[in-house]
Amino acid sequence: MKLKFFLPFVLALFACAPLPPLGPVSKIPDTKPAPEPQIPDVPQKTEDTQRSGRHIINVGISIKKEFAAIECPEKKWEFKAGSNPGKTEIETKGNCKYDDKTYRGNWTVLSTDSGLTIINTLPIEDYLKGLVPHEIGNLKQDEMEALKAQAVAARTYAYRHLDSRKSQGFDMYADTRDQVYNGISGEDSLANEAILATAGLVIKYNGDLIESYYHSTCGGRTESAEVWGQEGKPYLVPVSDSADGRPFCELSKYMKWEEVFNKEELVSLFQKNALDARADKTFSFGKIEQILITEKFPGGRAKRLVVITDKGSFEVFGDRIRRLFAREGKILPSILFSISQNKDTFTVTGSGYGHGIGMCQMGTRARAKEGQTFEKILKTYYTGVSIEKY
Repeated sequence: MKLKFFLPFVLALFACAPLPPLGPVSKIPDTKPAPEPQIPDVPQKTEDTQRSGRHIINVGISIKKEFAAIECPEKKWEFKAGSNPGKTEIETKGNCKYDDKTYRGNWTVLSTDSGLTIINTLPIEDYLKGLVPHEIGNLKQDEMEALKAQAVAARTYAYRHLDSRKSQGFDMYADTRDQVYNGISGEDSLANEAILATAGLVIKYNGDLIESYYHSTCGGRTESAEVWGQEGKPYLVPVSDSADGRPFCELSKYMKWEEVFNKEELVSLFQKNALDARADKTFSFGKIEQILITEKFPGGRAKRLVVITDKGSFEVFGDRIRRLFAREGKILPSILFSISQNKDTFTVTGSGYGHGIGMCQMGTRARAKEGQTFEKILKTYYTGVSIEKY
């Protein structure tokens, strides 16, 4: 996932990691998935997309810029919003540069009076080369199975979400709203090897492509898709991600975290963030009397948060709770937390990073170091699935 990732360009938030590989924490960097991806619309007839045999993806690299330049080996193309309205297609041998990054594939530019949409079109397998290292990191040989697991999860997400952003002219974003894709820039030879070794493999449940969400750090237990208010899915259920009492993601720097808030600060933050957090009601208040977790998801994450003020109370549900506490552009790492208060402060103590749904990336890395295959890893995080050739 870690979903957060994954969404601002990154993925994964990743939007949206456990057991101890050898070495200090600093040698196992965390991925940065979206905190909460925008959930794309899945085409109503997923099976029709599967039968079509389509293996090309259109990635929305940038939107609503007044000016854009794409520099290809054959020619430099320049575009200005409002000029030559409509669609311009650029066929090239590849290796074009846009915004200081180099990409494979062809290009389409949609121009309107309000801005430009820059779209990179390429085979899904090439798309993965510019994605996998940015989602799970530049890993070493003993984590090859983790790279394979990430490649299969990302490939599954890509196929399932073809046409999911169709109204905008492309299939998915190049950031944590979907998956972080940076073109040739940052490609990694070991990741490319993992992509080739798993070429065409996807994850299915009862014959259909799954929602292969992933995230950075689960804190020892994953969660269901209900944290986003979605209906439960049989393959996305809470999974224990520990062995002998030790979380596989324990070397993540987000395994344990703490945020301290001044009470006066929270009054301002909560009123500022209430709409983004989708609180059940908004109003002015001068004091926060209590903050209570009144209900939890099966995996232990906060499901319902009640804030009692001097002017009444309001509630926030699921992963949106993280946004309620946002300060300086930073939301809570996860909703796997407890909260305490004293005279002047509220202290939030938690574990994990990201939404907690699906594959835990840091856990995946530790499992790979222990010798688990990518098939075993994926079937641990996604319950009852099969790994099949697309």
